[in-house]
Amino acid sequence: MRIGFDGTCLANRRGFGRFSRLLLDALARHAPRDLELVVFLDRPSAGSVTLPGGVHPAIVELDRAPAEAASASGRRRIKDMLAMSRAVARAKLDVMYFPATYTFFPVWNVPRLVVTMHDTLALAHPDLVFPTRGGRLAWLLKEHVAARTADRIVTVSETSRRDLQSWFGLPADRLRVVTEGPAPVFRPQGNRLASELVLDRYGIPADSRYFVYVGGLSPHKNLPRLVEAFARVAGPGVLLVIVGDFGDVFHTDVASIRVAIDRHGLSANVILPGFVPDEDLVHLYSRAMAVVQPSLMEGFGLPPVEAMACGVPVAASRAGSLPEIVGDAGLLFDPTDIESIADALRSIRDDSPLRERLAALALDRSRRFSWDLAARQLLDCFLEFVPDDGRRSGDGRKAG
Repeated sequence: MRIGFDGTCLANRRGFGRFSRLLLDALARHAPRDLELVVFLDRPSAGSVTLPGGVHPAIVELDRAPAEAASASGRRRIKDMLAMSRAVARAKLDVMYFPATYTFFPVWNVPRLVVTMHDTLALAHPDLVFPTRGGRLAWLLKEHVAARTADRIVTVSETSRRDLQSWFGLPADRLRVVTEGPAPVFRPQGNRLASELVLDRYGIPADSRYFVYVGGLSPHKNLPRLVEAFARVAGPGVLLVIVGDFGDVFHTDVASIRVAIDRHGLSANVILPGFVPDEDLVHLYSRAMAVVQPSLMEGFGLPPVEAMACGVPVAASRAGSLPEIVGDAGLLFDPTDIESIADALRSIRDDSPLRERLAALALDRSRRFSWDLAARQLLDCFLEFVPDDGRRSGDGRKAG
Protein backbone atom coordinates (compact mmCIF):
# COMPACT_ATOMS: atom_id res chain seq x y z
CA MET A 1 0.00 0.00 0.00
CA ARG A 2 1.43 3.38 -1.03
CA ILE A 3 0.34 6.37 1.08
CA GLY A 4 1.00 9.99 0.18
CA PHE A 5 1.48 12.48 3.04
CA ASP A 6 1.21 16.24 2.48
CA GLY A 7 4.38 17.54 4.10
CA THR A 8 4.05 21.16 3.00
CA CYS A 9 2.94 22.29 6.47
CA LEU A 10 5.71 20.43 8.36
CA ALA A 11 7.72 23.66 8.59
CA ASN A 12 4.88 25.54 10.32
CA ARG A 13 5.65 26.31 13.99
CA ARG A 14 2.00 26.43 15.09
CA GLY A 15 -0.31 23.52 15.88
CA PHE A 16 -0.74 22.37 12.26
CA GLY A 17 3.00 21.85 11.88
CA ARG A 18 3.42 20.20 15.28
CA PHE A 19 0.53 17.82 14.59
CA SER A 20 2.00 16.92 11.19
CA ARG A 21 5.56 16.36 12.44
CA LEU A 22 4.71 14.26 15.47
CA LEU A 23 2.10 12.22 13.62
CA LEU A 24 4.48 11.53 10.73
CA ASP A 25 7.18 10.37 13.16
CA ALA A 26 4.72 7.98 14.81
CA LEU A 27 3.41 6.72 11.45
CA ALA A 28 6.97 5.90 10.38
CA ARG A 29 7.47 3.88 13.57
CA HIS A 30 4.22 1.93 13.29
CA ALA A 31 3.73 1.48 9.55
CA PRO A 32 3.72 -2.19 8.50
CA ARG A 33 6.50 -3.29 6.14
CA ASP A 34 4.16 -3.44 3.16
CA LEU A 35 3.06 0.21 3.62
CA GLU A 36 5.14 2.86 1.85
CA LEU A 37 4.97 6.47 3.02
CA VAL A 38 5.69 9.15 0.40
CA VAL A 39 6.04 12.65 1.88
CA PHE A 40 5.42 15.51 -0.57
CA LEU A 41 7.55 18.55 0.26
CA ASP A 42 7.93 21.94 -1.38
CA ARG A 43 11.45 22.98 -2.34
CA PRO A 44 11.36 26.34 -0.45
CA SER A 45 10.84 24.68 2.95
CA ALA A 46 12.35 21.22 2.38
CA GLY A 47 15.70 22.26 3.85
CA SER A 48 14.11 23.17 7.18
CA VAL A 49 12.27 19.85 7.57
CA THR A 50 13.74 16.70 9.09
CA LEU A 51 11.98 13.51 7.99
CA PRO A 52 11.92 10.29 10.00
CA GLY A 53 13.68 7.24 8.67
CA GLY A 54 11.77 4.91 6.41
CA VAL A 55 9.77 7.52 4.50
CA HIS A 56 10.34 8.59 0.91
CA PRO A 57 10.54 12.33 0.15
CA ALA A 58 9.10 13.75 -3.06
CA ILE A 59 10.26 17.34 -3.46
CA VAL A 60 8.21 19.64 -5.69
CA GLU A 61 9.57 22.86 -7.19
CA LEU A 62 7.37 25.80 -6.10
CA ASP A 63 7.82 29.56 -6.14
CA ARG A 64 6.67 29.98 -2.53
CA ALA A 65 6.30 27.70 0.49
CA PRO A 66 2.62 26.79 1.06
CA ALA A 67 3.12 27.13 4.83
CA GLU A 68 3.68 30.86 4.21
CA ALA A 69 1.38 31.38 1.24
CA ALA A 70 -1.57 29.82 3.12
CA SER A 71 -1.28 32.41 5.89
CA ALA A 72 -4.15 34.59 7.07
CA SER A 73 -3.24 37.42 4.70
CA GLY A 74 -1.39 35.43 2.03
CA ARG A 75 -2.54 34.09 -1.28
CA ARG A 76 -1.49 30.76 -2.79
CA ARG A 77 -0.54 30.67 -6.46
CA ILE A 78 -2.68 28.45 -8.69
CA LYS A 79 0.52 27.38 -10.48
CA ASP A 80 2.06 26.12 -7.23
CA MET A 81 -1.04 24.20 -6.20
CA LEU A 82 -1.23 22.55 -9.61
CA ALA A 83 2.44 21.59 -9.37
CA MET A 84 1.67 19.76 -6.11
CA SER A 85 -1.41 18.16 -7.66
CA ARG A 86 0.55 16.89 -10.66
CA ALA A 87 3.29 15.46 -8.44
CA VAL A 88 0.70 13.52 -6.44
CA ALA A 89 -1.09 12.34 -9.60
CA ARG A 90 2.18 10.89 -10.97
CA ALA A 91 3.10 9.07 -7.75
CA LYS A 92 0.82 6.02 -8.20
CA LEU A 93 -0.63 6.29 -4.71
CA ASP A 94 -3.35 4.21 -3.13
CA VAL A 95 -4.27 6.93 -0.61
CA MET A 96 -3.39 10.62 -0.27
CA TYR A 97 -3.47 12.06 3.25
CA PHE A 98 -3.58 15.71 4.31
CA PRO A 99 -2.80 16.33 8.02
CA ALA A 100 -4.60 19.70 7.75
CA THR A 101 -6.72 21.58 5.25
CA TYR A 102 -4.32 24.50 5.87
CA THR A 103 -2.16 23.38 2.92
CA PHE A 104 -4.80 21.38 1.03
CA PHE A 105 -4.66 21.29 -2.78
CA PRO A 106 -6.80 19.47 -5.38
CA VAL A 107 -5.97 15.79 -5.93
CA TRP A 108 -6.69 13.52 -8.88
CA ASN A 109 -5.58 10.09 -10.09
CA VAL A 110 -5.60 8.81 -6.49
CA PRO A 111 -8.22 6.21 -5.51
CA ARG A 112 -8.69 7.43 -1.93
CA LEU A 113 -8.41 10.76 -0.15
CA VAL A 114 -8.18 11.29 3.63
CA VAL A 115 -8.15 14.81 5.10
CA THR A 116 -7.78 16.02 8.67
CA MET A 117 -10.13 18.88 9.57
CA HIS A 118 -9.18 19.99 13.06
CA ASP A 119 -12.25 22.05 13.93
CA THR A 120 -14.93 24.37 12.56
CA LEU A 121 -13.38 27.57 13.94
CA ALA A 122 -12.72 29.26 10.59
CA LEU A 123 -16.20 28.33 9.40
CA ALA A 124 -18.10 29.44 12.50
CA HIS A 125 -15.92 32.48 13.34
CA PRO A 126 -14.04 33.53 10.16
CA ASP A 127 -13.58 37.08 11.44
CA LEU A 128 -11.44 35.75 14.31
CA VAL A 129 -9.11 33.92 11.92
CA PHE A 130 -8.83 36.03 8.77
CA PRO A 131 -8.39 39.81 8.59
CA THR A 132 -9.71 40.04 5.01
CA ARG A 133 -12.85 38.95 3.22
CA GLY A 134 -10.75 37.34 0.50
CA GLY A 135 -8.94 35.16 3.03
CA ARG A 136 -12.25 34.03 4.52
CA LEU A 137 -13.72 33.11 1.15
CA ALA A 138 -10.59 31.23 0.07
CA TRP A 139 -10.58 29.16 3.26
CA LEU A 140 -14.31 28.51 3.04
CA LEU A 141 -13.93 27.20 -0.52
CA LYS A 142 -10.97 25.02 0.46
CA GLU A 143 -12.84 23.53 3.43
CA HIS A 144 -15.89 22.67 1.35
CA VAL A 145 -13.85 21.10 -1.45
CA ALA A 146 -11.94 19.00 1.09
CA ALA A 147 -15.10 17.93 2.92
CA ARG A 148 -16.94 16.98 -0.27
CA THR A 149 -14.11 15.09 -1.99
CA ALA A 150 -12.54 13.20 0.93
CA ASP A 151 -13.39 9.54 1.45
CA ARG A 152 -12.63 9.94 5.14
CA ILE A 153 -12.46 13.08 7.24
CA VAL A 154 -10.21 12.72 10.24
CA THR A 155 -10.57 15.03 13.22
CA VAL A 156 -8.96 15.22 16.65
CA SER A 157 -11.78 15.05 19.20
CA GLU A 158 -15.34 13.85 19.58
CA THR A 159 -16.42 17.47 19.94
CA SER A 160 -14.93 18.38 16.56
CA ARG A 161 -16.40 15.23 15.01
CA ARG A 162 -19.90 16.30 16.06
CA ASP A 163 -19.29 19.89 14.90
CA LEU A 164 -18.03 18.79 11.47
CA GLN A 165 -20.82 16.29 10.99
CA SER A 166 -23.40 18.95 11.78
CA TRP A 167 -21.73 21.72 9.75
CA PHE A 168 -21.34 19.74 6.53
CA GLY A 169 -24.23 17.31 6.96
CA LEU A 170 -21.83 14.38 6.72
CA PRO A 171 -22.73 10.73 7.31
CA ALA A 172 -21.12 9.38 10.47
CA ASP A 173 -19.25 6.64 8.60
CA ARG A 174 -17.07 9.20 6.78
CA LEU A 175 -15.61 10.64 9.99
CA ARG A 176 -12.84 9.23 12.17
CA VAL A 177 -11.21 10.55 15.35
CA VAL A 178 -7.42 10.51 15.65
CA THR A 179 -6.07 11.84 18.93
CA GLU A 180 -3.04 14.02 19.62
CA GLY A 181 -0.44 13.69 22.35
CA PRO A 182 2.53 15.33 24.06
CA ALA A 183 5.99 15.08 22.54
CA PRO A 184 8.37 12.89 24.58
CA VAL A 185 10.18 15.94 26.00
CA PHE A 186 7.10 16.89 28.03
CA ARG A 187 7.44 15.08 31.35
CA PRO A 188 7.92 16.12 35.00
CA GLN A 189 11.20 17.92 35.57
CA GLY A 190 13.28 17.34 38.71
CA ASN A 191 16.30 19.46 37.80
CA ARG A 192 15.59 22.72 39.59
CA LEU A 193 18.85 24.37 38.53
CA ALA A 194 18.16 23.68 34.84
CA SER A 195 14.65 25.13 35.24
CA GLU A 196 15.97 28.26 36.93
CA LEU A 197 18.46 28.82 34.11
CA VAL A 198 15.59 28.63 31.60
CA LEU A 199 13.39 30.98 33.65
CA ASP A 200 16.24 33.47 33.85
CA ARG A 201 16.67 33.32 30.07
CA TYR A 202 13.10 34.56 29.63
CA GLY A 203 13.13 37.14 32.41
CA ILE A 204 11.04 35.12 34.87
CA PRO A 205 12.28 35.46 38.48
CA ALA A 206 13.04 32.06 40.00
CA ASP A 207 10.99 32.84 43.12
CA SER A 208 7.89 33.98 41.18
CA ARG A 209 4.57 32.18 41.01
CA TYR A 210 3.14 32.28 37.54
CA PHE A 211 0.42 31.13 35.20
CA VAL A 212 1.47 30.27 31.66
CA TYR A 213 -0.41 30.40 28.38
CA VAL A 214 1.12 28.64 25.36
CA GLY A 215 -0.17 28.85 21.80
CA GLY A 216 -1.08 31.26 19.04
CA LEU A 217 -1.75 34.94 19.62
CA SER A 218 -4.84 34.99 17.41
CA PRO A 219 -8.13 36.67 18.36
CA HIS A 220 -9.93 33.38 19.05
CA LYS A 221 -7.38 32.60 21.77
CA ASN A 222 -9.15 35.24 23.87
CA LEU A 223 -5.97 36.62 25.42
CA PRO A 224 -7.12 40.20 26.14
CA ARG A 225 -9.84 38.73 28.41
CA LEU A 226 -7.20 36.55 30.08
CA VAL A 227 -5.14 39.67 30.81
CA GLU A 228 -8.26 41.43 32.15
CA ALA A 229 -8.95 38.46 34.46
CA PHE A 230 -5.34 38.23 35.56
CA ALA A 231 -5.46 41.91 36.58
CA ARG A 232 -7.89 40.84 39.33
CA VAL A 233 -5.52 38.26 40.82
CA ALA A 234 -2.07 39.73 40.08
CA GLY A 235 0.14 40.70 42.97
CA PRO A 236 3.78 40.83 44.07
CA GLY A 237 5.56 37.83 42.65
CA VAL A 238 2.47 36.60 40.75
CA LEU A 239 2.99 36.66 36.99
CA LEU A 240 1.34 35.71 33.73
CA VAL A 241 3.62 34.35 30.99
CA ILE A 242 2.10 34.43 27.49
CA VAL A 243 4.15 32.25 25.15
CA GLY A 244 3.44 32.80 21.45
CA ASP A 245 5.24 33.39 18.19
CA PHE A 246 5.35 37.07 17.16
CA GLY A 247 6.41 35.97 13.67
CA ASP A 248 3.29 33.86 13.18
CA VAL A 249 1.84 33.77 9.66
CA PHE A 250 -1.70 33.68 11.06
CA HIS A 251 -3.93 36.54 12.17
CA THR A 252 -2.61 37.85 15.50
CA ASP A 253 -4.06 39.96 18.30
CA VAL A 254 -0.80 41.22 19.77
CA ALA A 255 -1.83 44.89 19.70
CA SER A 256 -5.00 44.20 21.73
CA ILE A 257 -3.02 42.10 24.21
CA ARG A 258 -0.54 44.92 24.77
CA VAL A 259 -3.35 47.45 25.16
CA ALA A 260 -4.93 45.30 27.90
CA ILE A 261 -1.56 44.97 29.66
CA ASP A 262 -0.96 48.72 29.56
CA ARG A 263 -4.52 49.60 30.62
CA HIS A 264 -4.10 47.65 33.86
CA GLY A 265 -0.50 48.65 34.51
CA LEU A 266 0.66 45.04 34.26
CA SER A 267 3.90 45.52 32.34
CA ALA A 268 5.86 44.17 35.32
CA ASN A 269 3.52 41.20 35.81
CA VAL A 270 2.93 39.96 32.26
CA ILE A 271 5.85 38.51 30.31
CA LEU A 272 5.75 37.98 26.54
CA PRO A 273 8.79 35.82 25.68
CA GLY A 274 7.75 35.10 22.08
CA PHE A 275 8.37 31.66 20.61
CA VAL A 276 9.87 29.17 23.08
CA PRO A 277 11.38 25.87 21.86
CA ASP A 278 10.22 22.63 23.46
CA GLU A 279 13.44 22.02 25.38
CA ASP A 280 12.79 25.29 27.26
CA LEU A 281 9.01 25.08 27.24
CA VAL A 282 9.01 21.93 29.35
CA HIS A 283 10.66 23.92 32.16
CA LEU A 284 8.20 26.81 31.81
CA TYR A 285 5.34 24.35 32.13
CA SER A 286 6.85 22.45 35.03
CA ARG A 287 7.41 25.50 37.25
CA ALA A 288 3.99 27.06 36.56
CA MET A 289 1.07 27.09 38.99
CA ALA A 290 -1.11 26.15 36.01
CA VAL A 291 -1.38 26.42 32.27
CA VAL A 292 -4.31 28.60 31.20
CA GLN A 293 -6.22 28.01 27.95
CA PRO A 294 -8.95 30.68 27.52
CA SER A 295 -9.81 29.93 23.86
CA LEU A 296 -13.24 30.61 22.39
CA MET A 297 -12.86 27.35 20.43
CA GLU A 298 -10.31 24.53 20.22
CA GLY A 299 -10.44 21.38 18.13
CA PHE A 300 -8.18 19.60 20.61
CA GLY A 301 -5.98 21.77 22.84
CA LEU A 302 -2.44 20.40 22.75
CA PRO A 303 -0.76 22.79 25.24
CA PRO A 304 -3.02 21.58 28.11
CA VAL A 305 -2.05 17.98 27.31
CA GLU A 306 1.64 18.92 27.21
CA ALA A 307 1.28 20.64 30.58
CA MET A 308 -0.62 17.69 32.06
CA ALA A 309 2.21 15.38 30.94
CA CYS A 310 4.52 17.59 33.03
CA GLY A 311 2.24 17.15 36.04
CA VAL A 312 0.82 20.68 35.87
CA PRO A 313 -2.84 21.63 36.50
CA VAL A 314 -4.96 23.31 33.82
CA ALA A 315 -7.42 26.19 33.94
CA ALA A 316 -9.38 25.99 30.70
CA SER A 317 -12.31 27.37 28.78
CA ARG A 318 -15.55 25.38 28.65
CA ALA A 319 -15.68 26.05 24.90
CA GLY A 320 -14.99 23.54 22.17
CA SER A 321 -13.15 20.34 22.99
CA LEU A 322 -11.30 21.54 26.09
CA PRO A 323 -13.68 19.98 28.66
CA GLU A 324 -13.38 16.68 26.78
CA ILE A 325 -9.57 16.85 26.81
CA VAL A 326 -8.96 18.27 30.30
CA GLY A 327 -11.64 16.32 32.16
CA ASP A 328 -11.17 16.43 35.95
CA ALA A 329 -7.51 17.48 35.71
CA GLY A 330 -8.31 21.17 35.71
CA LEU A 331 -10.76 23.95 36.46
CA LEU A 332 -13.13 25.07 33.72
CA PHE A 333 -14.45 28.60 33.19
CA ASP A 334 -16.70 30.60 30.88
CA PRO A 335 -14.27 32.22 28.40
CA THR A 336 -16.57 35.20 27.83
CA ASP A 337 -16.89 35.97 31.58
CA ILE A 338 -13.83 37.73 32.99
CA GLU A 339 -14.84 37.04 36.59
CA SER A 340 -15.25 33.34 35.81
CA ILE A 341 -11.68 33.25 34.46
CA ALA A 342 -10.44 35.21 37.48
CA ASP A 343 -12.19 32.82 39.90
CA ALA A 344 -10.35 29.84 38.37
CA LEU A 345 -7.00 31.64 38.56
CA ARG A 346 -7.68 32.76 42.14
CA SER A 347 -8.58 29.22 43.26
CA ILE A 348 -5.38 27.79 41.85
CA ARG A 349 -3.27 30.64 43.22
CA ASP A 350 -4.63 30.37 46.76
CA ASP A 351 -5.34 26.67 47.26
CA SER A 352 -2.17 24.58 47.49
CA PRO A 353 -3.99 21.27 48.19
CA LEU A 354 -6.17 21.89 45.12
CA ARG A 355 -3.09 22.44 42.97
CA GLU A 356 -1.51 19.23 44.23
CA ARG A 357 -4.67 17.23 43.61
CA LEU A 358 -5.10 18.62 40.11
CA ALA A 359 -1.41 18.02 39.32
CA ALA A 360 -1.75 14.32 40.19
CA LEU A 361 -4.94 14.03 38.13
CA ALA A 362 -3.28 15.87 35.23
CA LEU A 363 -0.32 13.48 35.05
CA ASP A 364 -2.64 10.49 35.12
CA ARG A 365 -4.99 11.90 32.48
CA SER A 366 -2.14 12.79 30.11
CA ARG A 367 -1.47 9.06 29.64
CA ARG A 368 -4.68 8.80 27.62
CA PHE A 369 -3.08 10.78 24.80
CA SER A 370 -0.13 9.65 22.69
CA TRP A 371 1.16 9.90 19.14
CA ASP A 372 1.58 6.12 19.05
CA LEU A 373 -2.17 5.79 19.59
CA ALA A 374 -2.78 8.50 16.96
CA ALA A 375 -0.67 6.62 14.41
CA ARG A 376 -2.50 3.35 15.05
CA GLN A 377 -5.87 5.08 14.68
CA LEU A 378 -4.84 6.69 11.39
CA LEU A 379 -3.35 3.45 10.04
CA ASP A 380 -6.64 1.71 10.86
CA CYS A 381 -8.36 4.37 8.78
CA PHE A 382 -6.01 3.78 5.84
CA LEU A 383 -6.37 0.01 6.08
CA GLU A 384 -10.14 0.30 5.71
CA PHE A 385 -9.42 0.79 2.00
CA VAL A 386 -7.30 -2.31 1.45
CA PRO A 387 -10.11 -4.63 0.23
CA ASP A 388 -11.51 -1.98 -2.08
CA ASP A 389 -10.40 -1.73 -5.72
CA GLY A 390 -10.67 2.09 -5.58
CA ARG A 391 -13.10 2.34 -8.48
CA ARG A 392 -15.67 5.12 -8.61
CA SER A 393 -19.31 4.32 -8.04
CA GLY A 394 -21.85 5.20 -10.69
CA ASP A 395 -23.06 8.38 -9.00
CA GLY A 396 -19.64 10.02 -9.23
CA ARG A 397 -18.87 9.68 -5.52
CA LYS A 398 -16.05 7.44 -4.44
CA ALA A 399 -17.15 3.97 -3.39
CA GLY A 400 -17.56 3.48 0.35
